[in-house]
Amino acid sequence: MKSKILVELWLALLLCGDICTSLSSGSKPPPTISRRGWSSSIVTGASLLTSVSSSSAAGGSLASKLSKRDPAVLVNSVFNVPPSAQVFPDFMKGTWDIECKYGGYLFPSTKISRDRLTANVQVPGFQKCSIAALCDLGKDSRWQMTIDETTGLENRVSTLTSQIDSNLGYSAVAEILYNPKSNPNRLSVDFVEYKTKNAERIELFFNARESEMVPETGVFVCSEYMRQVTFGTGSQVGIPRQVVGNYAHFWTWRKNQDDPTVLSGNLLTAAYLDPQDAMFFEEPSKPVVVYSHVLSGLKRKL
Repeated sequence: MKSKILVELWLALLLCGDICTSLSSGSKPPPTISRRGWSSSIVTGASLLTSVSSSSAAGGSLASKLSKRDPAVLVNSVFNVPPSAQVFPDFMKGTWDIECKYGGYLFPSTKISRDRLTANVQVPGFQKCSIAALCDLGKDSRWQMTIDETTGLENRVSTLTSQIDSNLGYSAVAEILYNPKSNPNRLSVDFVEYKTKNAERIELFFNARESEMVPETGVFVCSEYMRQVTFGTGSQVGIPRQVVGNYAHFWTWRKNQDDPTVLSGNLLTAAYLDPQDAMFFEEPSKPVVVYSHVLSGLKRKL
């Protein structure tokens, strides 16, 4: 019965169009994460999320939410005050070579069936370039992350360029416009003309950020909620195709106590329905899909 459901899901995903590599190629379906297997699948190796101390786990902190390993707590953020740029801790400063391995996905909604959900190509992650940093979501990738040694701010231009190019497998980014000093909550990506099928330009609007350092365990967690507008070639001449998606990244990073040049981490990406989606009121705030990636980093020598 389980294999039958998996095959049905596999076929449904194939009907979604130009979806990500792990959902559209290979001899077998991509790995899914069952509810029972959720807690064991989101992290491999050291258990990053369970290393949150009891004092930090109290209340509704970000570390507390992630340590519960429950996708229902990853609710969409309501836009209030524009957030400031994310500042990273000292142990993450520098340039890192990151290996990003796809861990699987989970459909957590109890209100919307898989068949209906996978028929909706507007859900972030179902099509290439619908999640900027994970342009070919099911594909393992290697990219560089740079955190400024003085300010602790990430160089979003270089990091995102590296992420997109690595995921797509070619030099796709023509230019990224981003100035964290004047506006840390808007970023524009221009793609090389006629090279990327699903995107000519991406506009990212960051709605909320949250972070927390747990010094007892050396764990740093941060989240970023965003709205992405993807512009591509439309079916009508002169009228560009526009796709709107809402999603959030939840990052967990842990420093290595014995070797400061090594990082381990986990990335959860929660995809939400857009208010213009016909199914929105059935699941207005909780994620309809959660994707998992396991991260490892090696610091570059100066």
